[in-house]
Order: sequence, then structure tokens, then C-alpha cells
Amino acid sequence: MTVHCAECKSFVCRGGVVEAAPETCLMRGRFPDLDDLYSDADSRELLINSAQVEAEGYCKWTRLEEAAEFARLMGFVKIGLPHCPDMSDEAAQIRTYLRGLGLEAYVSPPAVEVDPSGQADFFAGAGVDLNLIVGMCVAHEVVFLSRTEGPAISLIARDRRLGHNPAAGLYTSRSYLQKELFGHWPRTERPPYTGTDLVGLQALAASTGCATEPIRSRVAEAMTLGHAMGASRIGVSFCVGFREEAKTLCKILETNGFRVSSVCCKTGAVPKEAVGIRDDQKVTPGKAEMVCNPIAQAELLNRDRADFVLVLGQCVGHDAATLAHLQAPAVCLVAKDRVLAHNTVAALYSPLAK
Repeated sequence: MTVHCAECKSFVCRGGVVEAAPETCLMRGRFPDLDDLYSDADSRELLINSAQVEAEGYCKWTRLEEAAEFARLMGFVKIGLPHCPDMSDEAAQIRTYLRGLGLEAYVSPPAVEVDPSGQADFFAGAGVDLNLIVGMCVAHEVVFLSRTEGPAISLIARDRRLGHNPAAGLYTSRSYLQKELFGHWPRTERPPYTGTDLVGLQALAASTGCATEPIRSRVAEAMTLGHAMGASRIGVSFCVGFREEAKTLCKILETNGFRVSSVCCKTGAVPKEAVGIRDDQKVTPGKAEMVCNPIAQAELLNRDRADFVLVLGQCVGHDAATLAHLQAPAVCLVAKDRVLAHNTVAALYSPLAK
């Protein structure tokens, strides 16, 4: 597999060894070694179990079902359900669903619903094994992910304008949402970067969070926050199934004055067998399949010094691994759901979650 530097566009890597790159290339050096990235048992287990959930539920399970099965395979019992105040009904429904499966699901008390750091502390005090984000605005989710220490998966990517289906913003970016998404923030008007400071992020969340008007799409929310934190380079960590959506997103970001580094889940082109995934655990048994490489995605974006990272459609579990290893603030822009056309909240309308 060939990898190119997002900055200089030059040839960088073939077969794991850099053959040609300028001295300024941030990816200079060996491609991240898979055994090094997944050297501990927990990381390897997460990688294998995520692949198993993907294969077993491929185009059959909603993201809610995938998340529940992932928790079962990982041995997670206590599940935190962080959310913004206007998503409390959805959080209550998901708590009921998970409890019906024998899981201990926790919803944060109303007193901390408007405080993402307070929610992170609440769930840490409850000893949760997994945070399943049930709809947080971009700013609050960034603060929550910066504060929490446990693994986190986005179940619902909150988007008030688009009915919590932010992928629709990418599909209509050249029509209905064109005015909202293109050409707003010249680089020369961007403030100094302050994104890694938690106190600063909390202040930005207070001014750009869930109560902010007018109602905007999640893509616009993310760009507004990126601009406010002074982010110059935006990282995009995307699933190979979202490659067309990633092209659209990168074009939107570049048009708004951001530099973009993007990395696909299949980076490294490592066969699934190399990490202990059996043939019967593949999406298509009997055929060659490359393993998703979420920690490498994080490592490459770290090397490219991304200021703010958008996770686009990564599988359940893979997103948790990427988010845990990123150095920059991050948010899930679109939560993938192959059954519901990425409108994950629609699972709550079916008899399954009643």
C-alpha cells in the first residue's frame, strides 16, 4: 500500500519503509509497526472483537446492536451514556434497552447534563467500562473526550438541523447546505491555536455548545469550533466505506481555509490473519481482507500534527481505539450505521429498542 504525506503530497511509504520523502515531511521514518501498536493484550483484543462485530453484523445489525455485542465480547458490563440535555429522552430509551440485555447502564444526573467534564467525572466515579455517547454537541463531545479516561464510542452524532443524521450534510453540501458549509473562515482571520488546553476548550464549549443559535448542521458546528480554537490543520480519520464522503468533507474544510490530513482505516494493508482474525471472522470468508488499523490512523495524524480531528464513520470499537490514541482534541462527526443509512437514532423508533 502506498501512503502519501498530506502536507507535501510526495511519495512516502511502500511496504512499510519510506523510500523517498523530503526532509520536511512529517511522516519521515518507518510506517507504524502493527505489533508495536497493538503490543498490549487489551488493544489486540479490541481490534479482534471489533472485526468480529463488523463481520457478524455487517448490514444486519444497527449500530446500537453492534455496540451491545461489542460490550459483551469485551466483557464490559457498566455502560455510561453521556449526552446533551436535549438528548435525555434518547439516553433513557437506550438505558432501558441495555438493561434489558443485562448490562448496567448509567445516565448522568440533570445537574451535570450541561457540563461535559462533570459527566466524565460522574461516569468515572461510577466505574463504567465503556462510554456510549448518546448525542452531544460537537463542543461538549470534544470536552468530554478530552476529560474521560475510559473507552468511548459515539452512538448518536447529535445534529439538530438534520435529525441526528450528519452524513446528510455531506450528501447535500452542494445543494441545500452549500451556503452554510462553504467559504466562511479565511485562514488570515483564524485566532491563535489553543485547542489542547482543557480549560480553554471548556470556555469554548460554553460559548459554542448545544444552546447556541442558529441551529446548524454538525459539519458546520465542527468547523465553527475548529476555527474558534485556532486549528490550522484538521485531521480526518475515516472508514474506507466513507471514502467518497471523506473527499467531500476534505473539500469543504479546505474551502474554509483549513489544511487537511486524512487517513483511511485500511492504512498499512495488513491481512487480518496477521493479527489473529480467523477466516470465519471476515466480512467475506475465503477472500483476502485487510484489517482496520485505528491506532495507526491516530499515530499518523499525530505525526502530521493535526490540531483537531474529525472521526468519520469508523466501526464500533475502532473509533474508540483512534480516539484513545490521538494527541489532539477530537470528535465523531458521523456515526456509521450500515442498516439505517447512518441515521443511528432511528434504531429507537423500531420495536427492538422499546
